[in-house]
This record gives sequence, C-alpha cells and structure tokens, in this order.
Amino acid sequence: MIGQHSIRPIFWSTLTALFVGSIFANILPWYLATSFAMVCLSQVLIEVYVSLSFLEPGRRKQTFQGPGWHSRQVLHEGRCVQLVTYSQEQPSPLLVLVHGWRASTSSVSDRGQWFVDRGWHVVMVELPSHGSSDDLPLWTAYGSMQAVQVACAKVEEFYPKASVTKVSYYGHSMGGFIGLRLLSDEALRVAGRPFSYMILESPMTMYSPILEEISTRLKIPSFIHGPYMKRMIARVNATIQWEQTFTSVDEFDMPKWGLPTIPMLCVQAAIDERLGMTHYDRLNDCYQSGDQDSILTSVRLESLTHSGAQINSERNQAIADWLQSQ
Repeated sequence: MIGQHSIRPIFWSTLTALFVGSIFANILPWYLATSFAMVCLSQVLIEVYVSLSFLEPGRRKQTFQGPGWHSRQVLHEGRCVQLVTYSQEQPSPLLVLVHGWRASTSSVSDRGQWFVDRGWHVVMVELPSHGSSDDLPLWTAYGSMQAVQVACAKVEEFYPKASVTKVSYYGHSMGGFIGLRLLSDEALRVAGRPFSYMILESPMTMYSPILEEISTRLKIPSFIHGPYMKRMIARVNATIQWEQTFTSVDEFDMPKWGLPTIPMLCVQAAIDERLGMTHYDRLNDCYQSGDQDSILTSVRLESLTHSGAQINSERNQAIADWLQSQ
C-alpha cells in the first residue's frame, strides 16, 4: 500500500506535459523545451519511486485483550498511540515491549504474559499505523521511534515511580531497530528511571539493506539511483518534528543509528527467513569492536523463527538465564 503523502509526481508530470506541449505549439525552441521536459521527466521518475518506497503497514492486526490487561492511549502530536498494560500490586520491574513491522500487541502478547507471570509490570506499545494506534501521514521508523519515546515519557501517568524498581526494553524485529535508537539516549527516563536492560529478538539493525531490496524490486535505473537516495533522506527529514537531520543512508545503520551502552541480550532465529543474518552480524560486529564486547550477549536458537514465534520455550529459557545472570 502506498503512503498518502506526495503530490509531487503530479506536479512534475504536469510540467513535463507543458514542456512537451510547448514543442508542438512552437512556444519554446524544440531543443530547449525537450531539455526541460527530460529534466522534469527524470523528476517524475524519482518522485514515483520515492512514493512507492514508503510502504504503509497495510492490514492491521488486532490489539491484544486479556484478563488483567488494560487498554490505554497517549497522544503524540495529536495522534493516538495505543498501549496495553499490566500492573502488579507491589513495586516491580517494568518492561516496555514493542512489536515488529505489520504486527501488533497480539503478536507479542505471549512475551508480555511471560514477564507478567514472573512479577513484572508490562507496557506493550503499538507502533503508529499498527493495531489501534493512529496512522502517521508518512510511516517511518524514526517517526515511530518518536511515538514510542512519547509513550515512555507518559508511563508515569500509569506507574508512579515508587511502584517501579527498574525498567527494561524488549523489541522484536522493527521494535528492536526502534529500541536501538531510543535507548541510545541515556537521558531517557520511564517512570523516573533509566533503562537497565535491553532484550532484542531477531532485530533489524540496518535500513540500507531494506532500501536496497526495495530499489532492486522497483528496478530503479542506475542513472537516478543517487538522486533517489538523496530524495528518500530528504523525505524522512521532512517528517521529523524534533531537531534532527540525516545526510546519508549509513546514518540509518548501526552504529550511527544507535549504540546503547546498557547490558543487552539478543535472541536470534538461527534461520531468519525475513532478515537473514546480516542484521545479526552487524549487531555483533558493533559490540565486538572497542571496549563494547561486555555489553552484548548473543544467542542463536534453532527452534526460533523470525515471524510467528509467539511461544518458544527455548527463547524463554535463554531470557530467564540471562536475567538471572544480571
């Protein structure tokens, strides 16, 4: 599904038609009108390809409902961000849990319930344009990260600081990608507390391979590939409300995208049918360099799949072992 965000292809198409028409009407010299028409046509192609590259999540999955769980909403720039929360009766650790692309709180509810059964508060966040959260005009991972950041800032409305002993993050796939950026901000607080731990499940760690996959699928001509990439970055920058600008594609990849410095566990599907192993390898490479090697613990699991792995005892045991070691 194409995002509803750009009339620019129509603008450049109109200019192309006007210059072509000027050739037949002898308004401009044919060589001048032809040159202008070719420039406008290349802009049409770039804008069309950029528009096709920003995909919306499409059909939504349902928001999770379960005994003891509560549906809550917070506002980000006037749009609803859906939360599903569970509160323990006594002071407890709190988990912020974020699902992946084209998923919802229902997709990760088993992970949330596993932590609840072990005495944790849990806040499951539905990304914009997913579940019951409102749409973004143009869906981007950065815009979604901003929505999760706002949700984290408002958690104290439901969990007073005294009720939370520590805060951790769990991100699956795209949720992991968002978490890598989010938790790189050491000033971020949830219920007045910093994040203590981070758990990633088969995370996305780079956007450039996704963008290359899209450009290959669209068969973007090589002569406009450079301008296409620049226009993609400009379109992302135009959606950002806070002070931030990107200048190159590698800024959407680790380590420039994010490099949190808190203890981190990655549980990875040994055969990742969606992302492959390049994202997992990048994560490990980033933390094995310099003095970061003690931060990350990585576990590859043969029984785990990227999608549909709602219940997995091997994953749960790996998480339990790691948490106990912390």
